[in-house]
Amino acid sequence: MVIRAVEVAVDMADLGRDGLPALSIQQPPDLSTSDRILLGEQDGRSPVDRPASVLPYRHQNHYGRTLTPHTLPGIELSNQHLRAVFLPSLGGRLWSLEQLDSGRELLFQPDAIQFGNLALRDAWFAGGIEFNLGMTGHWGLTCSDVGAGIVEVDGQQVLRMWAWERLTRVVWRMDCWLPEDSHFLFTAPRITNRNAQRSPMYWWSNAAVPMRETSRVLAPARTAVFNNYAGALQRVAYPDEPDRSLPARAPQAIDYFFDTSSPQGEPHPTPWVAGFGGDGPGLMMASTAELRGKKLFVWGNTRGGAKWQTWLNGGGRYYELQSGWARTQKEHIALEPGNTATWVEAFGPVDADPSEDYDVAVARVGAALPATDMTDARTLFERVADLPPAVLRQPDGWGRVEVEAGFLQPDPATPFGGATLNQVHSAWLDVAAGAAPDATLARSPQTGAQWAETLGRCEPGAHRDLHLGYMAWSRGDVENAQLHWRESLAADPRNPMALHALATASGDGWDSFDFAERAHEADREDDDLLVDYLQRAVLVPTLVLSVVDRLSPARRALPRVRVAEARALVAQQHLAEAHDIISTLVLPNLREVSTELADLWAEYAEASGSNESLPQHLDFSMG
Repeated sequence: MVIRAVEVAVDMADLGRDGLPALSIQQPPDLSTSDRILLGEQDGRSPVDRPASVLPYRHQNHYGRTLTPHTLPGIELSNQHLRAVFLPSLGGRLWSLEQLDSGRELLFQPDAIQFGNLALRDAWFAGGIEFNLGMTGHWGLTCSDVGAGIVEVDGQQVLRMWAWERLTRVVWRMDCWLPEDSHFLFTAPRITNRNAQRSPMYWWSNAAVPMRETSRVLAPARTAVFNNYAGALQRVAYPDEPDRSLPARAPQAIDYFFDTSSPQGEPHPTPWVAGFGGDGPGLMMASTAELRGKKLFVWGNTRGGAKWQTWLNGGGRYYELQSGWARTQKEHIALEPGNTATWVEAFGPVDADPSEDYDVAVARVGAALPATDMTDARTLFERVADLPPAVLRQPDGWGRVEVEAGFLQPDPATPFGGATLNQVHSAWLDVAAGAAPDATLARSPQTGAQWAETLGRCEPGAHRDLHLGYMAWSRGDVENAQLHWRESLAADPRNPMALHALATASGDGWDSFDFAERAHEADREDDDLLVDYLQRAVLVPTLVLSVVDRLSPARRALPRVRVAEARALVAQQHLAEAHDIISTLVLPNLREVSTELADLWAEYAEASGSNESLPQHLDFSMG
């Protein structure tokens, strides 16, 4: 087996700079009472609330739809049967898994890397296998640098990737091994809670698999928990009739979380899920018993579902096979202080006849599980667990900040010391050494008890109280967050970030509008504050139009400014001008499940008396 650095040529949109702190996000609710009753208890796994926000992360929302050629750093693992390529500059994504015997790519790859608003921080892209840690959704590092290096033992090479995951304040780490003559790639994440408090444990490995008309999905289960994004979870038969195991026939966007446990509730010793099309090998994802969740996701056959696939992928179509620490993606499991979560996953080819009887096919595929190989892999991964890697690539600088601030114990197995520090990283290290925060850090929060304690020792001031507000907000303490932000304003009435935070905390009323207006007035050149203001000024369309009229052509052309202008024009009965905007409107960071473009069209249709159906370029409905 060989590990080497490679270059991956791909057309890609530019990600752009980071935006405002991620104060508000669109997330599904925690488990309802009915969901808890449906799922029942799990021995040894206590449910815990998910984090209250995505802080300290900032939004990644400044990408567009223009694609240009890019060369990305990759790391390749290969033997005589498989070639795997990871992308450390994009969250460690497993971008390619090729079966060399057949020349078959087992993972879906889009025509280009086109970002869309599906992740916790906004930017996300389709393809490959993504490894998510944190809370429900695509994780905060999916478009960020992770570290990568090689660990060797007894002539075996293991790829290690690592990063500091800021939301849950744990080290994200994953070892990857492709044994000689193996048909499976093995990975072993290792997540340790070094905090004094329990941490929410959320992990899902999300594999995009090419969709064919004959594609079929199997799991060692006869029932599944069904989520159609419309309400409470339901338990359904699988595959049932019409056959739920045929993703190309799914009527709408759907999740199936497979019940792989025994009737007595005992975890499957080697839970797995597999997808294939009958025209060549498909993909199997298997794991040791710790990774209990197995899932199928399909976009469905609605016009909106097809639109999302085209929006993200170009011409190709995919479904997702997923593996998770919990049974569903609504659940978060408590990882107690000092405890470690670790397991082994296997990814490799599977070939079967899609027309075969379901139970017969499950038995046949199950017999091909690499269970013994996973046991051998676990042994190897345990042997290399504490060994330091030969570093190929450094992660971003946040882990180094934690180590040098004294908040994270240095660990040679996941070295952060060589990471590059930018101006913000250095400024936070100054705060850790006793300096007061200044304007350099206004848009870059920190969270966690140790940073709160450090800030508490600083002299009161606009920036100290701004950050204490961020920290309270991250804990779900809205009242104290607002108190700190008001104290920040008392020290500096034109503090734009405190004003923006209060606008967010005030909901959608007039107070929110007032704070947003003052934030825009305090920093007129900031596009994010401009957009936030225009969105909150929707009830005053004449004001929106007067603000837009004063903008430069470049700022007036910003997609969300165009949306605000179109809504205001409709409200003022300037329907021809509104139609000119709506007919060519493209919103690169439209949120998944958002109806804002459809709502805009409905407002226009009602005002104009049009009975024209929703134009296809505006239809992203998931139902």
